[in-house]
Order: sequence, then structure tokens, then C-alpha cells
Amino acid sequence: MPRARTRTRTTRFRLTAVAVALAATTAGTLAGPATAATAPPAGAGEAARQGAADVPFPFTGGYLTAGPTGFLGVRTDGVHVWMRYADGSGTTFPKSDGITYRGATGADVVVASEGTRHTVHDMAGGGAPVVIDVPYTLHEVNGSTLVMVDPATKELHLVSRAPGGEVVDRTVTGMPAGVPWTFYGSPPGTVAVETSAPDFDFRISLVDVATATTVETYNTGWHSTFTQVTPDHVLWEPRVGQTRIVDRKTKQGETLPYRAQIVLGGDWLAITGADLVVDGVRYPNKPMVLKSLKDGRKIPLLDLANRGTPVGDGTLLLAGGTFAQGQGLFRLSLDASGTPVATMIADGQRPLGLVVERANVPSVYRFDGTDSRVTWQTSDADLGVSLDLTHVATGRTVSLWSYYDTFITWDGYLDQVIGAYNGAYTWKMTARPASGVGPAAVKTGTTTVDRGTAPRDFNDNARADALVRDSSGNLSAYDISQLLAMGNSPDCHEEGCPPVVRDPKPDVLGTGWNTYTLTAATNDDVVGRDRDGVLWLHRSERQKLLPRTKVGGGWQVYDKLVGGSDLNGDGRGDLLATDRSGVLWFYASTGDATAPFKPRKKIGGGWGVYNLLTAPGNIAGATGGDLLARDTSGTLWLYLGKGDGTFTARRKIGGGWQKYTHVIPGGINRNGVADLFAVGPSGSAFYRARNSTTHPFEPAHPLPLRADSTRFRTFF
Repeated sequence: MPRARTRTRTTRFRLTAVAVALAATTAGTLAGPATAATAPPAGAGEAARQGAADVPFPFTGGYLTAGPTGFLGVRTDGVHVWMRYADGSGTTFPKSDGITYRGATGADVVVASEGTRHTVHDMAGGGAPVVIDVPYTLHEVNGSTLVMVDPATKELHLVSRAPGGEVVDRTVTGMPAGVPWTFYGSPPGTVAVETSAPDFDFRISLVDVATATTVETYNTGWHSTFTQVTPDHVLWEPRVGQTRIVDRKTKQGETLPYRAQIVLGGDWLAITGADLVVDGVRYPNKPMVLKSLKDGRKIPLLDLANRGTPVGDGTLLLAGGTFAQGQGLFRLSLDASGTPVATMIADGQRPLGLVVERANVPSVYRFDGTDSRVTWQTSDADLGVSLDLTHVATGRTVSLWSYYDTFITWDGYLDQVIGAYNGAYTWKMTARPASGVGPAAVKTGTTTVDRGTAPRDFNDNARADALVRDSSGNLSAYDISQLLAMGNSPDCHEEGCPPVVRDPKPDVLGTGWNTYTLTAATNDDVVGRDRDGVLWLHRSERQKLLPRTKVGGGWQVYDKLVGGSDLNGDGRGDLLATDRSGVLWFYASTGDATAPFKPRKKIGGGWGVYNLLTAPGNIAGATGGDLLARDTSGTLWLYLGKGDGTFTARRKIGGGWQKYTHVIPGGINRNGVADLFAVGPSGSAFYRARNSTTHPFEPAHPLPLRADSTRFRTFF
């Protein structure tokens, strides 16, 4: 059987979340009556405000209940205060862990409870506080009557003090079987009580305060977070976002597909909710729309609101806001023509629309371990933030999001998991309120990426690239990270892993490369031998290749060109070539585009046994760039570089490499040595270098990329 409980409804101006800010929220059970010392002396705690009564006064707390002359509020420091509409003055109540406060819906009454003593304050008429001491649990206040439950018998009692001073204790009759579950604030005269039977079937009973008699009971089936009683209707919430309205005389009812309550003398329906649709008309955000029960007129009043509290004079008090006025406490009433209007009476001093007051984006990104967080300051902390960065030169973008954190960190990748290019970027920060109310707030600016350079970096993002020639002669640069993203990372098993990129978009460096029969890439440049045996050099410069310059003729004697590694320790990428007799030659780079290579040096013969060579750089930690060679049986051999353009005796890596048509450098890893990328018609693999001469590579990480005769024709 569910345990009886009580709650205190608090409506707050600060709309950090609509359900908290505007809806009645549950607080702890009131612990008991207050002592006589609870009542503040006349004039104590008064903070009078000068000015016209129709000017909103500042109040940034929340409200519990409202009466004709004022409302019971809770300041942000937890102090309860009675605020008067007329001049904005407030009477504060002592703050104590042993004292709790509760107001009466539609009445100017505040009850302070401490233990079994309850002190009733008439905030409109003044006079001495009335103290009532009874061994019951207080659940609701109706006018000056305490609605209480005997914890021993679970009986419902109405307790008050007669004009003569004696305590009047009346037991409510006619209540259905079950445990009192929830009490709903109503204007003086009627109390709505929800009970639950042993079968958890919920009912709402209406208690007439004058006779202490249950006059009506409605089966609701489910617990309702809202109940309203008017002279003609009873309303409750059968499901979240719905309202059941029943005629008290005919008992006929209907279920409305939105949250609503009857207001302003029973002639209007106040409708609230997210993205309201009323009679086919959509109202965005979470507004309040009034619909006439007489002629069907619909009048939007507030941009954000929830159900309100009857004041007792026919008006309604509610927390809400407009984009023009901001957040605050509003009074819903009729103007002289009988049209509903919402007037701000207390200013919450917060804008309704989200405002980005400051966006802290680094002026330069280096991705070198320094703090690259993006932070912000907004008018509301309950929000989602996106950051879009666009590389000015290429138009490539990345979109970053923050839903739970208060910052965004850029990991150095653009969309398609390509490393961010050096150069200028524009950024756009978009903050969206979590409540969904109001437009997004936007800030823009610029930043720069300066991450330096790396060997074989042809698209200016300090990451090694794989150069690919297709059957049409287009030459493209694929960031190695793009190729790795074509398969699932073996190191990522949680949320937040980089997305799998099935069709990476490369940077196109040039066209017409079908004129070359052999190609090779050094650290910074690309060379190609044409059909006449002439070697041409293409210098690399920020995501493009410069017009070619002629190196010289006679290169038709070679059947292999290998570049990309510094073999003599001067920091420049050198070139290797094997002639048709099997002799390996070394061409040291000069760094001069007009004469890019020194005269060749003979390394040695016998290299005709190999059908594939690659010079990825330092693989095993030796002094110079290393060389890999695959023989006709598919065995891969390692030649450690000595740093002078020559190599040590070969070391066997292993067999099975005949399945690959291309083996190319894969960039420098965190161990400072060069990885390997192998491509074949049946699939590809990434080999991470271990910095070991005996076991230079970790096991292969398979990738779905396959060499073909059209798009991925040649890799180097």
C-alpha cells in the first residue's frame, strides 16, 4: 500500500528547466506547528518599495501560493517572504531547520509549522497570529482551515480556531476507502484529496469545508499531478500532457490533448505545453494560449508558462515570461473589454531568450597538449551548445557538440576524420535552450590552426598522406587517418569513438598524371617519369602541387622509384631507383628545385629479386631511414639505414605479403617510428611500428579498402 505523503508546490521564476521553473514542485513534509515566536512583530522585515503599483518589482525567488493581496515566496537564499502586489513590500519569516511554511491557495494566509504547533498568519487583515496545537500531520491549508491527517487512523481532519478561541476539530465523513495520497490546493470552501485503494486504484474526492463532508468522488485510475475544482467542473491530468475535464452536474467529461485549466470566472481555458496544437493551430515553444469557452477565440498571452494558481479574486498568478519582457511573475486577468491580459507584477530579472554573453575560443590551435577547450558564459546553464568550424581555404568543416559538459574540446579532426588543415578558420557557436523555448543564440568569430608540418604531408595538416592515382589520371591525397577510419578502431570500445568513414573524400592535388609511368613521393615533393624517360619534379605548397620542373632525361633505365625517406640524415626526402639489371641507386636530395638531386651513388646489385620496395623512414630505431623489400615469394625484408644512404644486411620480417600490390609509409607514430600501410585487391591493412629490429610491426589491423583499376589504381 502506498505511503501517505504531502508536498509543497513551489513555482520559480528562474526557468532553468520548464518542469522545475513553472510547474509545482514537490518539497518535504511539513514537520509541525510554529511557536508564537515565529510570527514577526508588526513592521518587522518590511522592505517597502516606492513607485506605482503597476510597475513590476524585482523578485528572483519562487512562489508557493497566492492570495488577493500578495503571495508567499521563497527567496534564492531559502528565506520565506510574503510579497504584496500593491507596493512590492515584503514580510520575511525566520529561517530555521525546524520551521516550515505553507500558504493557502486563493487566500492571504501563511502557516508556520514547528513540531505539532501551527501558527496561522492573516497577511491581509493583520491581527495576532492564531496558534493551533494538534497531533496531526498538516497536508493543506484551505482559507484559515488546516487540512490534516491523523497518522494513527489515517482519518482526514479539518482543524481551525473558532472566534472564541477554542480549537475546532472535525473529522471528514464520506471519504472512500484508501490512503490519502495527495492534496491539491483549491480556493477556500473545497478541498481536493486523492486517495489510493489497496488495488492502487486512484480516486479524487471533493470535501466541502463548511460541512466536513465528502460531496463527490471521481475514479481517475492513475495518480494525477494536477487537480482543479471550479463551481462547475473538476479537472485532472490522466496522462502527462493531457487534461480530463468533467462537468460536476452531468458527470460528462472529455480528455483534452494538452495541459489546461479553467480560469477567469469559468469562461476561459488556459492551455499550456510544448509546441501546442489547438484546433489545428500550432504554437511553438511552451506558451500559454487562452481559449474562450463561449466563442472559441484563441489568444496567445505568454511565450513560456505553465499552469497557474488562483488568487481568489478571479485572477490567476503564474510564473512565465515573454521574449520582450523576460521572466517573472504574471497576473492573468480581464481588461475593460473582457479580453484576457497577462501583466508582469514581479520581475525575475532574467531574459527569457537565451543569451551567449561570452564565447572563449582559442585564437590559435596547435594541438600540442596545451588547453584547447572552448568555454562560454550564457544567461542560462541548461542548454546544448554546438560549435561549427570551417576551414576558409577549402570549406571543410567540423561540428562539435556539448550536451552535458560545460566545454567543448576539439580533437584536431575535421569531418570525414581528416586532420584539421593549417590556416584560417571561421567558427559559429550556437546555444540552444534545453527547454526548447525561444530561438538559439549565436556567436561567430575566427581562429587559426598552426600545427606545423610532417613528412609526406601534402594537404598541410601535419599528418602523413597516401597519394593515390585513379584511372583518369587524377592525383589525390588521402589523410592516413581517413583510411584508418574506413574500419573500426581496435583501440576504441566505448561511446565517443571516431565515426567509421566508408567513403573518405580526399584532397585532389592535380590531374593528368597518366602521363607518368613511374611516380614517387619524397618528404615534400612528388616526382614522375614520363614515357620518354624524363623525370619531372612537383613541389608541394599548402594543399597543392606547384607546376612541374624538369629534372632530366635518361630515367627510362629504371623500373622502380622509391621516395619518402631521409636516408642520409640531412632532413630531406631522398630518392632510390633500381635499374633493369637489378642495381640499386641512391639520389640524395639537395632541396633546390632547379637541381633537386645530387649525382647518383651505387648501393649494390642483386635487387632484381624484389618486386616491391618502400622507404617509410625509421622503422626500428636505427640511425637512418630504413628500406623494405618484398621478394617474388611474398617475403618482406627489412634493411636498416646506416644514415649515409647505405643499409645493413637484410632481416626477415615474414611472408604472405604477396597479397598486397602497394606498401607505403603510414606516418610517424607516438613511438617516433614509421608505420606502414599495405593495399591489395582483397583488402588492406595498417601495421603499427614497434621500434624493434626483431619484431618491427604489431599484428595487422585489417581495413576494407581494396586496390582496383579505377579509383584506387596506384598508391605511393
